[in-house]
Amino acid sequence: MNVCFCTLAIHAPYRRRARRLIGDMCGVPWVVLTDEPDNFEGLAVRAVRHVAVGPMARDFLVNPALAGNTTGLPAYHDKRFVLQEALKDFDTAIFMDADTRLRSLPRLPQFRPGIAVTKVLRGSIAEHLSRWGSERRPVFEQLALHLGGGVEMLERVRWFNEALFAVTKDGNENRFFEAWGRAAEFLQSKGVFTGEGGVIGLAAAYAGWTVDYDSLDKLAASSTHEGRGPKGE
Repeated sequence: MNVCFCTLAIHAPYRRRARRLIGDMCGVPWVVLTDEPDNFEGLAVRAVRHVAVGPMARDFLVNPALAGNTTGLPAYHDKRFVLQEALKDFDTAIFMDADTRLRSLPRLPQFRPGIAVTKVLRGSIAEHLSRWGSERRPVFEQLALHLGGGVEMLERVRWFNEALFAVTKDGNENRFFEAWGRAAEFLQSKGVFTGEGGVIGLAAAYAGWTVDYDSLDKLAASSTHEGRGPKGE
């Protein structure tokens, strides 16, 4: 299959973790977007220099006000750029957060066109916001309208786990990335720097994609995500 793995590795803590993750998966193609491509010398990876557009972990650590008064983890919308880079040469790009470890690489399925996500989160955007940062509901309603949908989208569109997901080309990927970019700019203009999983869900709906909740089961079961917010070490 024409599949590539990719990740975002901006600043030293994430570059170190990305190197470990890539080491867990020798023999598969990798694309890494990073501020220091030289850190990946000696690894079978295409490291692409990237200047961050949105705030990265270091920014959230030195300026906690970026997260505002919301409940939720920071959003790293620059992930979209590494997916776009990987899809230049591959049909499917599997994104994994740099702070992930893999015990073994299972046999990958044939990915259906569109987006594949894990089953960690299955609730709608509205349900997620009711549990984690309900004060964001008004701006997400504005965002749904901004993308050309209606407020009811929040009730039917799912919130995705953004640590592990896959995008497979079908001709609508440009609509997906366009919507993600517009949404990122819109939320950041409103001072909202969380909510990445909701944005990806809305962008997938904008692209007209049916969500695949099954294809990543084995990969998710074999991986461990460190999580717990921005790394400063």
